[in-house]
Amino acid sequence: MRNKRYMPSIGLAFSEARDMKKLSEKAAKGWQLKRFRLAGYGLEKGEPEEAVFSIDYRKLRKDEEEEYFELFAYGGWTHVCSSANMHIFKAVPETTPIYSDAESSIDKLARLAKSVNLVASIALAITMVLWIFMIFASGTIQHIAEQGFSYSIIFTFPALMTSGGVYYHMWKNLRLKSKHI
Repeated sequence: MRNKRYMPSIGLAFSEARDMKKLSEKAAKGWQLKRFRLAGYGLEKGEPEEAVFSIDYRKLRKDEEEEYFELFAYGGWTHVCSSANMHIFKAVPETTPIYSDAESSIDKLARLAKSVNLVASIALAITMVLWIFMIFASGTIQHIAEQGFSYSIIFTFPALMTSGGVYYHMWKNLRLKSKHI
């Protein structure tokens, strides 16, 4: 039997809550989260445990990490793994959520939006430049631009959709916040 498994993610901008719930379900079956990448999660077989998972988006310097993880530990959350500026934590069920109100959730999403928007903006700019070369150039340059444009669309479209997903979740939290005021 294999002791390692990969669990794909649709994308945190679209399915963060669902991914965290699936990680909890996997942990209950003995599949422990060990690694995290943009496209999914690396799981290893271990002891079953009841756990809830949460993610935080924060850019940290090396000298800030210890204090940052200790802050979560005081709240009952254990750091599991990190990738880029994304950090996954776990806790026993009934632990106070990391983000328990709309305002803190909006803050978390705003931090995520910065990096997502940067990537989407760069991808869109490259795609637009390639499109301009594709339309106005000729010969070899036009052919290279056509190929580049085709590849850039494959990356740009999901980046823009991810950016839209982040803003959709921010909008949902803003509506939730305004209902409680």
